[in-house]
Amino acid sequence: MRKLLFTVLRNNVLKQQVAGKVQPSNWTNNLTCTTRDISTHLYPLLAGHSKWANIRHIKAAKDGQKSALFSRIARQIRLAIQDGGSADPNLNSELKSVIEEALRKNMPMASIQNNLKKFTASKTQLKKYRLDVRYKQKVFMVCTIYTDNFAQLKMDMSTVLRKGGGVQLDAGHLFEDFGLIQATADKTRIAAGESLEDKATEDAIESGAEDIEVVDDETASVNFICKPEGINGVRKALENKGYTVNNTEHIYTPLNTVKLTPEEKADYQKFVDKLKEIQGIEDVYDNIEVEETE
Repeated sequence: MRKLLFTVLRNNVLKQQVAGKVQPSNWTNNLTCTTRDISTHLYPLLAGHSKWANIRHIKAAKDGQKSALFSRIARQIRLAIQDGGSADPNLNSELKSVIEEALRKNMPMASIQNNLKKFTASKTQLKKYRLDVRYKQKVFMVCTIYTDNFAQLKMDMSTVLRKGGGVQLDAGHLFEDFGLIQATADKTRIAAGESLEDKATEDAIESGAEDIEVVDDETASVNFICKPEGINGVRKALENKGYTVNNTEHIYTPLNTVKLTPEEKADYQKFVDKLKEIQGIEDVYDNIEVEETE
């Protein structure tokens, strides 16, 4: 419902712009406050709490997995060069963001430079794929893949599935997918008396995003949600509004979760680790319930 509300309000914004109508100076603030008030008071369970909690759990779990981290970053560098058409970070904002993230993850500059040279010379292109898996009856998984040899990857994956108790099947109806954009706002563009949340909500509506979460007021960190196919467009629109985009990704959250015993969790983690040893598997999302920690 909140997604629909953002869409309706954004369409109204566009209609006003097309019609050339002059609005009062505070009309966008009133609009964003209305959005937040309606979504919070009329639809409290849909106001983003559970969704953002799921995202935080998924991101924390993924960010904590250090195995094959540099290989993953190398693929992201290759994709950024491929999509942006340039190996120069000054001309390719997506590549610049990936390099900055690589440095934050302590990837040596020499490794980054080697990847830039290697992928600039490469003529083969990575393609994105998705494979769904069921593990031992009750765990369902979505694997996102970037590879230039999908046939070989499927063979490697089949071996791991057969030995670990997994099978390929369609699990699309068990997950919700969306685009996640993690960004930092330019504080100089926030008007006096205007909150970061108001500003981000206004910018989200105008940029095509469907929801926002203020992560940290002090650092002006904001998460934006959009349709997966709209990630690049929303990203560019936010950058034009002064945001620094730190990360973008196509993320999946389960509609329902299952609990595992400690023994089951240990076995499952070994299975996932084996899958992630396969070159090209970028991310693994599942429907396992994440326990709250103090």
